[in-house]
Amino acid sequence: MAKTTFTLAEAANLLSCHKETLRRAIKDGTLRAARLGRGYRISRSDLEAFWTAQGGGALFGDGESPADMPPAERPAPSKAKKPEGPRQLTLPTS
Repeated sequence: MAKTTFTLAEAANLLSCHKETLRRAIKDGTLRAARLGRGYRISRSDLEAFWTAQGGGALFGDGESPADMPPAERPAPSKAKKPEGPRQLTLPTS
């Protein structure tokens, strides 16, 4: 079951940013959030809309977030090809 609301700390963790960054976005109106007691709750759709407006890609994909999935169902991390170092330049001899 996919999580539908996030606390400020959960949203900041998900976006890899500081909670104060999200507080400022809420105050200036770029991120919609509901005030609940002393904290905020941010809906999944509002968080994704904010993320894409900031230039981010798909935040949750087409299903659940990998963090919400049980460890056995999480996708394996892709292994990127190690970049090659610079090639040696050889000058032609005359």
